[in-house]
Formats: sequence, C-alpha cells, structure tokens
Amino acid sequence: MNKYVLHIVASVICILLPAVGLLYVLWDSHQPKIGPVGDGKPNYPSISQWISIGSSFILGVVNLPLSIIRYKQKAKEDIKS
Repeated sequence: MNKYVLHIVASVICILLPAVGLLYVLWDSHQPKIGPVGDGKPNYPSISQWISIGSSFILGVVNLPLSIIRYKQKAKEDIKS
C-alpha cells in the first residue's frame, strides 16, 4: 500500500469514526440514568467533546478530496513513465 492510498484510508477513517462516536454518544445520552447511576437527566456531550468530534470530521472531509487528487496525479505520472 503506498502513501496515497494510506492518505485516502486515513481520511475515510477520520470521517467515519467521529460519526459513529457521535451516534453512540447521542444514543447513550438518551438512555435512562436513574438510581445509583444518575438522576434521570440526559448527559449531552460537552463543548470539548463537540470540538474534538467536529474537528476530526472536518479534517477528514477536507483531506479526502485532496488525497484523491494526489492519487490521480500519481496514477497519471505512473502511466506516462
């Protein structure tokens, strides 16, 4: 696997992992937390959690087109030589 494919895979992971994590956090926040576990109020993600999830997602979205363009350029160079 060359570095261009690795860049594409890393970008896709940066998009999917925060999305799955966000779905889990939102699902978990709506589970009843009563008794010794909590007071029954939903525990929504904090600002720092939103920032980390959002920044990772944005980095993946920005880097995916860049990695695809670089992969296509490398493929064209390989065909010419």
